[in-house]
Amino acid sequence: ITMDGKQPEPVEKETKLLKPKFTQITELNPEDRGVNLIVKVVDVTAVPPARPETSKSKIAEATIADKTGSLILTCRTEEQLETVKKGTDLIIRNAFIRMYKGFMRLNVDKWGLIEVYDEKWGYDPALLENELNTAKENNKSNIEYEEITN
Repeated sequence: ITMDGKQPEPVEKETKLLKPKFTQITELNPEDRGVNLIVKVVDVTAVPPARPETSKSKIAEATIADKTGSLILTCRTEEQLETVKKGTDLIIRNAFIRMYKGFMRLNVDKWGLIEVYDEKWGYDPALLENELNTAKENNKSNIEYEEITN
């Protein structure tokens, strides 16, 4: 309330959305968070549950690749399993790296997003067919990391 007893006019702020900053697979490190990638799905493999008699959830591991390398993406939700198909280009936002038995895995939880790539967004596609073999050979999920404690 102003000095003359009137309500001030609300000021509308214009919020400008920032474009996401995309990372290359070879730039990823253990425990990275807030990762944005444009990738191609190279392969998808169903992971058998640890306890099949009690587990109802499906898990799949997808090998994803960009121009620089490849990585394993762990798919845990029904929506992710439907979106992540072999040969599909994807945009992955707000993902994170989780270590599994000393190896890197990319994960997307409820705060992240996996979408089918659409060129209308103005980003370059993940990789061209002739770059696929090089990307497969440089798989970051094949590198074993050792935890160092002081």
